[in-house]
Amino acid sequence: MGKKRDTILEVLENLDPSELKKFKLKLAAVPLREGFRNIPRGSLGALDPVDLTDKLIAFYREDYGAELTAAVLRDMGMQEEAFRLQEVQ
Repeated sequence: MGKKRDTILEVLENLDPSELKKFKLKLAAVPLREGFRNIPRGSLGALDPVDLTDKLIAFYREDYGAELTAAVLRDMGMQEEAFRLQEVQ
């Protein structure tokens, strides 16, 4: 696994259930770069952190997946976790 994938997983595993639910809600509505589409909200509901990480990488690749995850975390007020993702090379 790549470093960014591992860090996305670590960050998502550290979210409590309500934070993970909020993350999924915001992820489904986040503005994306041209050429990308949002993960359908219905497919996010039952995903645990491992499956959500896989879905993020499948939809957005590792680099953009980490960038999006950091953006959603910042929007949630979780600056420290977002910063961890930005620091991974």
